[in-house]
Amino acid sequence: MDHRGAILFNSVLGSFMASMNISALVIALPAVFRGIGIDPFSPLGFMSMLWLILAYPFTVAVLVAIAGRLSDMYGKGRAFTLGAAVFTAASLLLGLTPGTGAAAALQMIAYRALQGVGGALMFSNSAAIIADVFPPHERGIAQGIVGISFSAGSLTGLLAGGALAVIDWRLTFLANVPFGVLNALWSYKVMYRVSPGTGKVVVDWVGAAVLATALFLLLMGLALSTVPYDGHALGWSAPYVWALLAGGAALIAALIPLERRARTPMLRLDLFSNKQFSFGVFSAFLLFLAQGANVFVLSIFLQAVYLPMGGMPYELTPLWAGIYLIPNSVASAVFAPIGGKLVNRLGARSVATAGAALMGMGFEMLSALPLSFHYALFAAIVALIGAGTGLFMSPNLVSILSAVPSSTRAAASGVRAMLQNIGTLLSFAVFISLIVAGSAAALGPSIYNALVGAGVPPDSARLLLSTPPVVAFFAAFLGYNPMATLASLNHVQLGGAVYAAITRPQFFADAVAPALIDGFHYAYHLAAAFAFAAALLSALRGKEVFVE
Repeated sequence: MDHRGAILFNSVLGSFMASMNISALVIALPAVFRGIGIDPFSPLGFMSMLWLILAYPFTVAVLVAIAGRLSDMYGKGRAFTLGAAVFTAASLLLGLTPGTGAAAALQMIAYRALQGVGGALMFSNSAAIIADVFPPHERGIAQGIVGISFSAGSLTGLLAGGALAVIDWRLTFLANVPFGVLNALWSYKVMYRVSPGTGKVVVDWVGAAVLATALFLLLMGLALSTVPYDGHALGWSAPYVWALLAGGAALIAALIPLERRARTPMLRLDLFSNKQFSFGVFSAFLLFLAQGANVFVLSIFLQAVYLPMGGMPYELTPLWAGIYLIPNSVASAVFAPIGGKLVNRLGARSVATAGAALMGMGFEMLSALPLSFHYALFAAIVALIGAGTGLFMSPNLVSILSAVPSSTRAAASGVRAMLQNIGTLLSFAVFISLIVAGSAAALGPSIYNALVGAGVPPDSARLLLSTPPVVAFFAAFLGYNPMATLASLNHVQLGGAVYAAITRPQFFADAVAPALIDGFHYAYHLAAAFAFAAALLSALRGKEVFVE
């Protein structure tokens, strides 16, 4: 294996490991909560679930731009190697978490954040190193191969998470360790001295602190907006949500003049004067916003409505929802290298624009699907979205990083990754809010009428619905029966026949489907709008240059 191949192998392994970690955790969450003895629907359990999922992308989003800037100073290869070691150590700590209850949950959230530190160091440097060591005509293929590994890791995590969690929840995290050890050792051997940096280590700690605090406040506000508050289904009416968002926005506004005056700014605002870079970055941001419909909306629809309507038990729906979405991952993996190869023939701008447009078309097709669709049609549509993703990602990444010199590539990659992770977290809040808000007026009455029709006394039906319906969706997302969860949370005792009737998988799905369908359609239309806007920005990035 030559030097470039060895470096590419490292990037592939890091991408595979990170994506496997994300998908495996989602499947294994119920087993994790049983293992540490926490009720996922208690206040502690609900917040633990939210932060176990979000702590990793949250930390990456906060730190990745800072990590990229520091990497340009200290060396991209060194930073990547350190990131691989930190990620691996955090995976080991997660798998060995002692104790139960709140102490165990807090430790695991802290270790997930530590994984995010490692992820920030890897993500801000992987693509930048590839752009440094590969000539322009080979960058597209190299980034496409990394795209394959990300899709393969997601599929592997889905299957491995489901299988390993049955044996022991700790294996879900420990399975990462062998890959991580190999990645860290191989990184030290072949990447440690690559792209050694400028040697200038004057760090803008004030700018770094303001940027990290601003992003922390913004993302914390978005995360808390999805949590029920004071009888409301979501937290948008909570004063602290708006205080956090306002505080973060104020710090971002203050950061801009601060960074413009800094001698060695932590956030390289000058990068945005490059049209090829800025339009590419913001088109990626919009596309990751759209991807929320692909990830969150489709998962909730499959797990809360479609699969239970066919009689599938809720404990099986997380795994089968992942299986139903396999065509999306496979198409993304297939078209990622194709997109990279087409860069040399058609240009990154044309290929990325076509990919974003295909995604927009796919989301519009989803909005036209009836509740009872044939799986073959659904698979074809999500494969189209996956193909669009594959065609967009690697050419757009090549265009972004080829627009800047090697001395600022890690910083550029960090800004790109920061905005992409913010897009992912923002999409979670936007689409959850849209589904719940779009169905709020009809959802309660629809479930109430179904409960009374099944023989539940009106007072008991009202008591069941005293918990916001969003909790029922989270229950389905985790593989718990929503009606059994609501009955347990509200201490409602029902007769055996009535309880059996309302806990059938079909009951909740049939009750919520008419109310939810408009919310889902709004979400798909919005995702299509984001994707088409991404295509427009991509097309307007101007004539491309490729900096060596």
